[in-house]
Amino acid sequence: MKGKNWRDFEPEKKQRSTEPRQRRKKRKRKKGRMLRRLIWFVILFAIGYAGFMLYYTFSKPYTIALDAGHGGWDVGAEGIINEVELTERTVSELEALLKEDGRFRIILSRKEGEGMSITERNQKFQKKHPDLMLSIHGNANDDSSANGFECYPSPPGYENHETSLAFAQLLAEEMRTVGAKLRGTEGVRFGYYNSNGEKVLVDSSDTEVYDFDTFGMLKNMDCPAVLVEQCFITNQADVDQFGTEDGCKKAAAAYYRAICRYLESIETIENA
Repeated sequence: MKGKNWRDFEPEKKQRSTEPRQRRKKRKRKKGRMLRRLIWFVILFAIGYAGFMLYYTFSKPYTIALDAGHGGWDVGAEGIINEVELTERTVSELEALLKEDGRFRIILSRKEGEGMSITERNQKFQKKHPDLMLSIHGNANDDSSANGFECYPSPPGYENHETSLAFAQLLAEEMRTVGAKLRGTEGVRFGYYNSNGEKVLVDSSDTEVYDFDTFGMLKNMDCPAVLVEQCFITNQADVDQFGTEDGCKKAAAAYYRAICRYLESIETIENA
């Protein structure tokens, strides 16, 4: 009987375990799936966001630009209240009414409390090409008896003069409806700065084209643009009527109705 070969006594080689390698493969596959899911999530989010922005930009037929005069360190005229209190309250109330309506996209020239120059606010609006621009201010006078509402559309000689004048007349009508006294010719005037930088105000019956600059917020606008002087913050009765929280709500409602009336009149003409 032959003896066993020496190899028969060689201990069996242990097979290298494949489990760690399998685990690594599983982890790689898992990471790959997670990465693909993340990429798809980012793509779908980007598509959804782009769709929302397109909807927000183009689904609402009208873009309204609202400017609260002054702001930041510039409180405007000082009287029974500071002018900026009136402008920010009124813009906030008007913005809420327009949003509730649902037909409007609103652009604000600045945030509440933020300070921006007239040039910066005006240029912001120019880039957005709104359908209407309304700049809200409060009036002041050393004579505390001065009172009433007046507004300033883009003056004669400007391409948007006629449309601005029509919008201004509706604003004045609506303010008269809620009890405002109208100054000038039916509450509408034209405002200029002469070569010496002095403010020059003329009634809307004066249609002469002057070689003067106009108010900063009315310049270079390609839509109807109007600046309103809501009331005199130096007159107690005016402040009580249109400068308090309730008064600003009342003025905002009048502006909202004027905006609606103007745009509805444009739709009527376009559909005729």
